[in-house]
Order: sequence, then structure tokens, then C-alpha cells
Amino acid sequence: MEPWDRKKTMNRSSTIFTAVVALMYATAVAGLAQPTIAPDGVRFTYHGAAKRSVSVVGDFNGWSKEDDPLQATADGSWSAVRTLRPGLYQYKFLVDGTDYVNDPGNPALIDNYNRSSRNSVFVLTSEVTILLSAEAPPVTVNPNDVYPRADDRKKVFVHILWHQHQPLYANPETDQLTGPWVRTHGTKDYYDMAAMLEKYPDVHCTINLTSSLLHQLRGYYLDRLGPYVDARKRTIDIDGFWKQWKGKTDPWIDLALTPASSYTENDKDLLYRNAWNAFGINDVMLERFPEYHALKTKLASSPDVHGAMFSVQELQEIIFWFYLAHFDPDFLRGPVTLTGGVVCDLSDLVREEGEGIFRLKRQVTHADCVRMVVEAYNVMAAIIPVHRALHYSPEKRTGQIEVITTPYYHPILPLIYDSDLARTCQPTDSLPPRFSYPEDARAQVVKAVRMYKNIFGFAPTGMWPGEGSVAQPVLEILRSNGIVWTASDVHVLQRSRPPGQPNTTPFRFPAGSKPISLVFRDTDLSDRIGFKYQSMEGEAAAEDFVQSLLAFAPRKDQPDVLITVILDGENAWEWYRQDVDAKRFLNALYRKLTALHRQGRITSTTMSEYIGGNPGRGVPAHPVESQPAMEWLWPGSWINANFDTWIGEQEENTAWEYLLQARQDLQQSGVQRPDPRKDAPRKGSRAGNAFMAWEEMYAAEGSDWFWWYGADQTAPAGDTPFDLGYIAHLKNVYRFAALAGGTMPARTFTPIIRVGDSTPDSGSAGQGVMGKSNEKKK
Repeated sequence: MEPWDRKKTMNRSSTIFTAVVALMYATAVAGLAQPTIAPDGVRFTYHGAAKRSVSVVGDFNGWSKEDDPLQATADGSWSAVRTLRPGLYQYKFLVDGTDYVNDPGNPALIDNYNRSSRNSVFVLTSEVTILLSAEAPPVTVNPNDVYPRADDRKKVFVHILWHQHQPLYANPETDQLTGPWVRTHGTKDYYDMAAMLEKYPDVHCTINLTSSLLHQLRGYYLDRLGPYVDARKRTIDIDGFWKQWKGKTDPWIDLALTPASSYTENDKDLLYRNAWNAFGINDVMLERFPEYHALKTKLASSPDVHGAMFSVQELQEIIFWFYLAHFDPDFLRGPVTLTGGVVCDLSDLVREEGEGIFRLKRQVTHADCVRMVVEAYNVMAAIIPVHRALHYSPEKRTGQIEVITTPYYHPILPLIYDSDLARTCQPTDSLPPRFSYPEDARAQVVKAVRMYKNIFGFAPTGMWPGEGSVAQPVLEILRSNGIVWTASDVHVLQRSRPPGQPNTTPFRFPAGSKPISLVFRDTDLSDRIGFKYQSMEGEAAAEDFVQSLLAFAPRKDQPDVLITVILDGENAWEWYRQDVDAKRFLNALYRKLTALHRQGRITSTTMSEYIGGNPGRGVPAHPVESQPAMEWLWPGSWINANFDTWIGEQEENTAWEYLLQARQDLQQSGVQRPDPRKDAPRKGSRAGNAFMAWEEMYAAEGSDWFWWYGADQTAPAGDTPFDLGYIAHLKNVYRFAALAGGTMPARTFTPIIRVGDSTPDSGSAGQGVMGKSNEKKK
């Protein structure tokens, strides 16, 4: 059932609906304001100048510029109708494929999701009227979780996948992380997103932990800090740690352990001058800590950032707040017993005023800064254990969380396999010379499965490909490495064959032997959590979500319905304005899913559980072999159903040319490619250097570097740190290959981003237009 059809069934008869539509349509034709109601949806009309094309992009289509374009009309305007559910919607027109403009016919504007620009906005009411307003209509709340019986309907199955990922910040040349974001999200998101499910045993979901995240978490934090931390006494042997690992974790670890009176100019660069610094926090979060906010205000008002603007005490407070503000609010409110028994309690340091405003209880000391490192370690040390403890076992049918992973360095796997696959989904884009190394794509998968086995003791059954990027050739690589299911976006399904398939079931591919199961996310529901609910009260947002799910309930004589929701499980929460870290929303959502499961209306499930069945929870088996067959899979990602975020723009293509050059040089160097199934040789040995040369090649194939190139995405602190990180990996390929005795030519890889081009642009797509950079990492 299409969304518009579902909307017509909500608390109204079709007769009343038709009458309202007819009235509103007649009224809209006589007026100039738009969007307007049309008989089959909401009509968008663009009256401005356009030479080739106009599309409407918004939070109703995942800001996808690849949806059907508007049609030119006889009067010179462009028009199209979209089927929508009631709600508040942000949008823009994309003119000639490059210019994002607000609707000239709509005076209503709203800040985008990260307040970097403004978008056009309107409200579609449940009475099927258009309000040109930035104020969302009142939303029904249901705090007692009372839902009417629906005896003529079957339950809805929902599969929620939280994607947890960080790019590789490690530079093997310095053996240090360039960014602290694994740690900051570790203390704010990675532990809590799993642990909170313990309170709701009837809620099952999937969590994706990427290999690059796990690699850094273990190798740069747990292994290096662990021997020197006394978790229960909250102390650390600073001298012992520094003797072995000073300058070898992330730089802000050393800053917190160093008395502020001893800070050098380089330390102050890291603290507040560099692109990545201790004010690396968005405004929504910052406003919850007024004293931290005041320090940033002082920095912003200073005419000279290189001057001595901060006292020693203030320098100490900056590093303290940088840590504390990135702890989950539960740790600030009282004791939390972590998996393993260690308690984290920061409530002796801050008090909460009202809801979500935290102030110091006393003056910050150096000992408090040292303690921040210990507390951060304790939380990070519990991340893997909590996932292991809650992991869903298909054999035993116990547990709540299916833990999966991603190809090792988070590449766009189809582009590594063959970049010319993009010619199908980007036929008019200028593409770089062909990069085609199927063996690298296979190595990325093999390495990821191997790490997962080493950590959890068994192999993953599911794999989320980087950015939901799929193509037919890579499915065989996944399946041959034991992967039973994978996922992408509904826009990929809509372009695949056979056409017109509903996004309410998994599909199998190929139709013959050893198929793999594919599910496709519901973009609207996923983006509601990722973006729309940021401005809503938590209870209302959770009710909206479950009501949207209930609208999918099939009749008793219809097939089972599975709705898949996939989004980042980390960055969205810090943008929730009325709900600290989305705690009320998530708790209300899980509480409602619990109630609806017990009523037989909605059952949350993991994919392995849905495939294999779990009679104890009322989940029948849906074997891969019994799922509808796909004839042909469209190559694309969860963004625009193509790969244009990573390839096709000039900067992106230059990065691919660099990658191809390095890959060709390495292949011709005489340095043998190591077996990805085997352990790394001894560090510093000839074999160890050969291993690292190829490892750096695989790291350079990661998607995160290409994400920030071009005009379609802009990082909050600028793109330069990612550009320099990418160049460092390429240079390390040559350095390690030479140390391994390989013959490598002299190459100079100059930074791709020109000076001045890395500053965030409020009019750029990605962050500026839709404010979607919070879907990505720091």
C-alpha cells in the first residue's frame, strides 16, 4: 500500500477524503502559494528559470536528487506530484542538477537540521490541507501505550539496524590517531545504544560495528591504556603509560593527562586552534553546558586566536568539558553499572538544572581531567562485552542484538570491484579511469569476517556494505564468505528488476543455488528518526513512528510484512533539540515496541531471526530460498541510489586517479600481496612492511575520504583533515613498499582540496542544503 493510500485510511472515510481533496484542489488553483493539494498527492511547482531540469529534494525522499524530475509545463513552469503522509516537510528545488534553491512560491522557511542553512517548509495536515508554516501541528501522544485491537490484521515485523562507524584516523607513520571521534562516540553512543536494550528484553535489533571502528577501539585505546588503568580506583599510571605510549593514542588523551600550566603552543593548537580541536561539538550539545559554551564564545570573540586569551584554569576546563560533554547523559545523572561490573558515575562533577542543562558543582582540577581519561577508558572497555552479552544466537534463539560488520575499511565495495559499475547509475557523469580490483574487494570482506571471528568467536551472518552500496558482482563475494544477508535502500530496489516490487519483504539473489537475502530500508521512516524527530518531543516522535508502522499491517490473508529501518546509531542523537541525546525518544520507542509486541501488533526482529524463525516470539521462518527472487540488482547506495557522493565530481575523480596510480605502482613493485586470512607478520620485518604497504592501500580505498571531496558534502570543521588523511595513506603505501624492498617510483600526491575550499559553505549540498552531515562522522 502506498503512503498516500495508507494516509487515506487513517481515521476518515474515502468519501470525506475525496470531498476535502476536491475543495483544497479548487482553492489551491486560485492561489499562488504552493505546494498545493492534488487529487493524488502534493503538487510541487517551480516557476523560476531552468535550462535542463528541475527536481524537488526533501526529507520526504531522503534528499535524493535521483527521484523522478519535475515535468516542464506549457506555461514554462515545472511540476510534479509526490505522495506523502501527514507531517512537516523541508525541501528545496534542484535546478539543472547543480543549484539548490528555496521555493519562490513559499514564504515559510526553517533552519535545516544542523542550522547551516534554511530550507522551504510546509505542513501536510491529517485533514489533507497545506499549511505554509514551520510549526509542526500537534502530535498525539500515547504515554500509556493503549492501542485498539486489530483482529482482522496480522502483526508487522520491524527490523531496525543501527550503523556504528568511524573512519580510519590512524596514521601508521606516527602510530597515532589524528582524531578523537572513536573515543567521543564510544562514551556517548556505542556503549549505551546496546546497553539500554537490556531494559527492554522484548525488543530485538541489529547493530553494525565496522571493522575500522573496532580496529581503532581495540588497537589504540583498550590495548594501550588498559594495562595502566585501575578501573575501580579510577586511577591511571601516567608515567608508565607515557613511557610506552605517549603520543600513540589520540592527542587529547595526552592533553588531559598533562597539567594545563605545562601546555605548549602545539598543545594549544590541539586544544582550540586546529580544525579538529576541543570545541569539536555541535551547538545543540554545547548549549547544554553553559560554562563550556561561554569558553567557546570567548574564543569566537577574540581578535587573535594565537594570543594568550585563556587562563590556565580555563585551558584546564576546556579539555575537561571536551570529555564530559561527550559522555552519555545517564553517566552525568548518576551511577551506571557497566557490563563487567565497573561503575561510571559523573554526577559528583555536574548538576542538572531542569532537563538537559548541566553546570559544574565545583571548580575543575587537573585530577578531574585525569579522571576523564579513566572514565572514558572504562566505558570503552565495556563496548565489546555488552554487544557480546546481548548478541542474538540463531541456533539458541537467545539474545537481543544481531551484531554484524562492514567490509574492513568501509569501502564502496562495488567501486573497488569495478568503478565502471557507476556508468549504469551515473550515465551522464564524467568518471575517472577505470579502477577494477575484485581481489581487493574480496580482501576487504575476508579481513572483516576474520576480525569479527577473532572478537566474537563466531562468524557474522549479515553485513552492511559501506553506505549501503551494492551491485550484483559483489554479492558473490559476500555469500562466499558466509554472509547470509545484506541490505541497501528502497531507491535501489525501485530501480532493480522485476520492477514494482513492494518494500515489505526480503528478496533472494540469485534465484538459483546459494542465494543471499537482501532487504531494503524504508527511507522515510529511517530519515524520520535521523532528521525529522530532532525537533519533536520524544514521546510524540515515538508514537508517530509506531503509528507509521501499524499502517503497514497486512490483512490475515496477505503475506507477512517486514519493514527495515537503517540509519547511523551515533550522530543523529546529538541534534535532538527537545530531548537530551534522544533518550526520551529511544526509551519511549522501545517501551511502545514492547507493548505492541505483547499485543501481537508489532514484533521487532533481527534479520537472522526473521530468516530462521523464533517460535517463542511468534516469528515464523522465512528461509532465503522461499523469498521472492530478484532478476537484476541495480548498482547503487543508500544516497541517490548511485555512487555520485564518492565518484563523478572533479575532486573525487582526482582522488580515484591517485588511488589507481598507487595501486598500479604497488602491483608492479614486486611486493607480494599478503593473504588476508592470515595474521600480520612481525612489525618492522620485511614481511611486516609488505603487509603494511598493502594495508595502507586498503585503507586508502575507504569511502570516507571520497565522501568529503567535491561540493556535495562539507564537514563542519572543513574537509582538509580528511584530505590530508587520504594523502597520508597513499604516501605510506610507497614508504612501506620501499621498506619491504619493493621498487616504487617517486610520486608526489599533492592535497586535492585547494586552499580556502575546505571551509563549510552554507549553500552547499549535503550539509548546507539538507543539514545531513550528521549522518556522517566527524
